[in-house]
Amino acid sequence: MSDALAVAAVTETLRAILQRAVGRMVPGTVVTTLPPDEAFAERPAAGLNIFLYGTSVDGGWLNADPDGMRPGETRRSMLPLALRYLVTPYANGDAGASAADRILGVAMAALHDHPELSPADLRSAARFSNLHRQSERVRITHVPLGVEDNSKLWAAFQSQYRTSVAYEARVVLIESTLPGRAPLPVVRRGEDGRGLPAAASAAGSWPALEAITVPVVPPGHDLVLTGNRLDAGVPSLRLTHPLLGDRLVPEVQNVDGTEVRAVVPEDLAAGTWSATLVLTRPDGSEQSTEALPVSITPRITSSLPMSVERDANHTVSLEVTCAAPVHPDQRVELLLGELPVPAEPFGQATRALRFRIAGARPGRYALRLRVDGVDSPLLDADSAEPRFAAAAAVVVT
Repeated sequence: MSDALAVAAVTETLRAILQRAVGRMVPGTVVTTLPPDEAFAERPAAGLNIFLYGTSVDGGWLNADPDGMRPGETRRSMLPLALRYLVTPYANGDAGASAADRILGVAMAALHDHPELSPADLRSAARFSNLHRQSERVRITHVPLGVEDNSKLWAAFQSQYRTSVAYEARVVLIESTLPGRAPLPVVRRGEDGRGLPAAASAAGSWPALEAITVPVVPPGHDLVLTGNRLDAGVPSLRLTHPLLGDRLVPEVQNVDGTEVRAVVPEDLAAGTWSATLVLTRPDGSEQSTEALPVSITPRITSSLPMSVERDANHTVSLEVTCAAPVHPDQRVELLLGELPVPAEPFGQATRALRFRIAGARPGRYALRLRVDGVDSPLLDADSAEPRFAAAAAVVVT
C-alpha cells in the first residue's frame, strides 16, 4: 500500500519517463504537468504535457485486505484508484505540426515500453512518496478516445483542440490513516490446549518437503522440516527473502528420511522467508525441494517493560531496537495492546525504530513488534501455562 502522495508520485514518474524519452529523441522538448489551456498559454517552441484529467475507484480492490493484515484483525480498506492522463504534444513555427507528431510518437513509444511503473522508477522520480513499496505494480494502458470523448474533454478545458492520447494508471492503493484493531493472539484452544488431531500424509518416492513443524521461528532456534526421502543426500538449507536475497544455512542435521533440523541464524532479518532444502548426492549433483514459507520473528532488544510519558498534546514517542536490521521497504508496526502504530520513515537498514502515538491514554499495554506481518514473541516461554510475558509491555503515564 502507499500514502496519499501516491497520486502525485504517479504523475511525477510519468513526467520523468517521458522527459527522458523525448529529451533524447527531440532535443529541447520540455514535459509539463499543467492543464492543457495553461500549457499552451506561453506557446512553447516544443513541449509535451501530461495532465491528470480523471480518477475512479477500482471496485475489484475495494474489499481486498490491506497488506500485512492477519486473520481476526480489522482495518479500514484501501482506497484503490485508477488515474487517467491526457498526453498532448505542442510545437510552434513552420514545422509545428510535424514536430508535434514526432513528440507524440516518441511519447507513445516510451509508454509502450513502460507497461508498468517499477519500484526503481518510482524511487528515482518520486522520493516524497512510498508508492514504490506497494506490492501491486501500477500498470499503464492506452485508453481509446472517440470523437465525442475528445469533444467533451476539450470543451471542458476551454482550449483549442490538439491531437492527444489518453492513458490509464491502475491500480494505486492508498492506505487508510484510521487506526485498525489487532487482537491479542489466542494462547489456548481445545481441551488441554491440544487443538484438533492431525495425521501425516503418505510418503512419496521423490525427495520433497511437506511441512515446517513450527512455521514461526525466532532467530537462534531450531527449524524442523518434515517430508519424505530427505536422506537422499547431504542437506543444506537455503532461505530466500524478496528484499534481502538468499541466505545459505550449511549446518543441517539429517535426523532421518522424514525430518531435518537446522538452527536459524541469530542475525537473520525478521519477515517471511522461503525455505528450500538442497540435497547434495555423493556424485556432487544437487537436488532442491520445493519452497515452503517460514516466518522469522523480530526480537525486541530494548529494555522491557518500557515506560514512557505523554507530552502536553498526549502524544507518546517511542524508540524500539531490534536484534536484526530492518530493511526500509519492509512494513514495520508496533502493536500497543490492540493498536497498530506504523514506524516513522527510515532511509536505510536499521535496528532502531521510532514510533509516535497520538492521543495515547495512560495504562499498561502488551507490546509486539511486527515486521511484514510477523510478530515478536508475546508468550512467556518459561511458564508451564500459556500466558503473556509480563515484560513484553509498555507503561504509558
